[in-house]
Order: sequence, then C-alpha cells, then structure tokens
Amino acid sequence: MIDAAAPAPVERAALCDALDALEPQALVERLQAEVQRSGGTWQTDTSDLPALRIIALHGITISDMSYVAAALRWRFAARAVAGGYAAPAAATEPQRRALQRAWALSVLHHLTPATETVRKGAQALLDRMIHPGLQTVVPPAAVPGQTLAQAAAALSAAAAEVEEAA
Repeated sequence: MIDAAAPAPVERAALCDALDALEPQALVERLQAEVQRSGGTWQTDTSDLPALRIIALHGITISDMSYVAAALRWRFAARAVAGGYAAPAAATEPQRRALQRAWALSVLHHLTPATETVRKGAQALLDRMIHPGLQTVVPPAAVPGQTLAQAAAALSAAAAEVEEAA
C-alpha cells in the first residue's frame, strides 16, 4: 500500500491533518494538485458518463463513482496508513470530531483497509469520544490453573491501581 514516493510518517500525518480541514470540493482540488506535484495517478474523465474515478497517490489507490467520493475515501485510507488519530478533537471542534467519528466507524466496519493496530486505535478513539474520562485497564497476564474468580480479582486489582493513579 506504500510506495517509494510515499512521504515520511510525519509528513503523511501533516498531509492528513491538512486534508481534514478541507471541504469535499477543496479536498478534490488539493489531492489533484498533490498528484501533479508528486507523480501519482489521477484518472481524468470529462465525459460525465458513469465510470470509476481513480486516485493513486503515495501508494494508496482508491476508486469510486465520483471524484468527491474517491477523495473522501482516499483521505480515510491515508489516515489509516498514518496510524489514525492521536486523540479526539476538542468538543469545540464539532466538524473535526464528526470526521474522526466517521473515519473510526469506516475502519471498524472494514470499509477502510487498516491494520489490527489501527482498528484498535479507532475503537479507542470512539471510546474516548463517548466517555472522555475512560481509562484503559491492561488485563493482567493469565496464570495457568487460575480460576475465573482469581482472574476477576486480579483484573479488579489492576483497575483499582489505574483508578488510584488517576
């Protein structure tokens, strides 16, 4: 999915952040300019007949029935390749939060290709958006011969430690 012309991870994250700020038509124009700048593929079709619009840029190839739909899907795929979002947007940024939620749902419903690590990150992002004070408790390692009650007690102890630390 990533080619030699792909930007470094920091540059990819910056590109994703810049694309997140754009409205759909501006996103199409920015991606087309990025393709021209970096040597990707932009299938140009002025016939207005039904056809797949293909965007191949930085090792990510997406097609859809319109340039806008392809650009929106390309943005989500690029975000997945970049590793997702580090944290949910502030409550004062409802449009960015809605975009992050849509991306996470797209990843979780397997509409956007992503690694298992990115899927876990998407779930964690949604969890933090829904429950801002939510903390993840790492379950203790399983012990051979441990009963269910003992395992539950160990998990409760781990949760108590996390709660005390907060």
